[in-house]
Amino acid sequence: MNKKNYFRIILGLVLAVLASGCAVNIGTAPTATVIDGGIWRSGDAGKTWSQDIAIPTTNGKIATIGNIDVRKIIFDPSDPNAIYLTTENNGIVYSYDGGSSWQQFKRLSSGMIYAVAIDPKNKCVLYSLAGNKLYKSLDCGRTWDTPYNHQNPGVVLTDLVIDFSNTSVLYVVDGAGEIIKSTNGGVSWDTIFRERNGSLFSDIIMDPANSKIIYATTLSNGIYKTIDGGVTWSSLNEGLSHYSGSLTYRKLIIDRATPGALILVSQFGILRSSDGGSTWSPLGLLPAPGTITLYSAAVNPKNSQEIYYTTATTLVKTTDGGNTWSSRALPFSRIPNTMAINPANSNIIYIGTKLPPKK
Repeated sequence: MNKKNYFRIILGLVLAVLASGCAVNIGTAPTATVIDGGIWRSGDAGKTWSQDIAIPTTNGKIATIGNIDVRKIIFDPSDPNAIYLTTENNGIVYSYDGGSSWQQFKRLSSGMIYAVAIDPKNKCVLYSLAGNKLYKSLDCGRTWDTPYNHQNPGVVLTDLVIDFSNTSVLYVVDGAGEIIKSTNGGVSWDTIFRERNGSLFSDIIMDPANSKIIYATTLSNGIYKTIDGGVTWSSLNEGLSHYSGSLTYRKLIIDRATPGALILVSQFGILRSSDGGSTWSPLGLLPAPGTITLYSAAVNPKNSQEIYYTTATTLVKTTDGGNTWSSRALPFSRIPNTMAINPANSNIIYIGTKLPPKK
């Protein structure tokens, strides 16, 4: 190969990276270094796992997501192979091939990202939350605007959701106990609820069958629900009051296979509701509830009887709604911080990891 053709190839690789809108600056590591974090993927419903983290770069080094702390795993509602990760320190990381390779945007490639949401009718319209700012992109993440800043720079915007029946409608929750709503794609906002104790809202989750039904979770003061698109809100704490530790929140999952069904992971353990959160019943765990810390959980979107959860070292699974459980040791040393099941193929499971807290 002559020098002219060689430099043409190198230039083509560089231009391809720039055109993709990615900036691969996640981290570098020698190929001999073992880093067992980032994302792990199973293609056989949790029996075996693989770690796909290496990203070749034009400088001959290896960029890797093996050293990132993953907060959330979000699927593009129109494409289950498009996956977005929110991270503790490395901004947004994304994949368009089901996790086989990963990229970063030029902007929002560092710092903590609390949430990402993808317009279900236009996959190039993205929203993200970082600190007190809402970011919006109209071009698949190449550029971002900030249509909303909380007036208090110390208040963190913690989660958002897009109304799939009208994608101009957005809901955001924050660390000051507020729920805000926009009806024009984020241009203007109204506060539609304030939690009287100012509790930190953590997640906001929309029922996939009815966009008027929304759940807003706090870290320590229970769950609120609306059935009219945020006009009125009611607390679900009465049903939870029978279970000690159930208000210390970890995760709320909507069971897509059964209308009205919810899974709540809390300090108590796992609770299940079949009536939209009015009443709850405990799920028998392995080992017993209250004796372990649960880090993540997921339910098969096509089969309500198949439920997973993780302890610090183990994946636990039931295929009969919690009557019996099986467990497998996880092949990594980091904390299994979040778990998600591919909505199109329930055999594909992802676990996002993070470093354990310093002692």
